[in-house]
Amino acid sequence: MNPNHPNSKLPDFDSELENDAIWDVLAEATPGEAPPRFLQDTLRRARLEPAARPGWRSLGIRGIWTASLTTLGTAAAVVALIISLPSDPTPVEQTTSTQTTAPTQWLELEDALASEVLTEAAENPAMFSDQEIVALLY
Repeated sequence: MNPNHPNSKLPDFDSELENDAIWDVLAEATPGEAPPRFLQDTLRRARLEPAARPGWRSLGIRGIWTASLTTLGTAAAVVALIISLPSDPTPVEQTTSTQTTAPTQWLELEDALASEVLTEAAENPAMFSDQEIVALLY
C-alpha cells in the first residue's frame, strides 16, 4: 500500500491507538500522589530558570566569540597548510636519477660490508664456522 498514491486509503491512527495494549497497562496502574510542595517548587524553578532563547541568541556573547575564534583559527591553519605544501610536483627526471644511483650505492655498501667481514674472519677465525668462511671467500 503506497500512502502517496492519490487513490490509496490513509491508515486510521486513532483506531490503532484505541486497540493498543498500553491502555490496558495504564488502566491497571495506580495513581501516585505528588509531594505536598510539588506545585510551588516547580513554579519557583520555572521562574528562576532563564528564558530559553531561540537559535544563535542562546549562545550569548561569549559563545559567539568562541565560535568565531574557532572558525578563524581553523581557517588560518588551512591557509598555513596550503602555503607550506610545495606548489610544483617533483619532476620525473629527478626521481629516475635517484633511482638509478641507489643500486650503485647499495653495491658499494655491500662491498664494504664484505671486506669488513673478511677482515674480521682473518683476524679471528674462531668466530666463524668453516662453511661461513668458505661462503665469504667464494
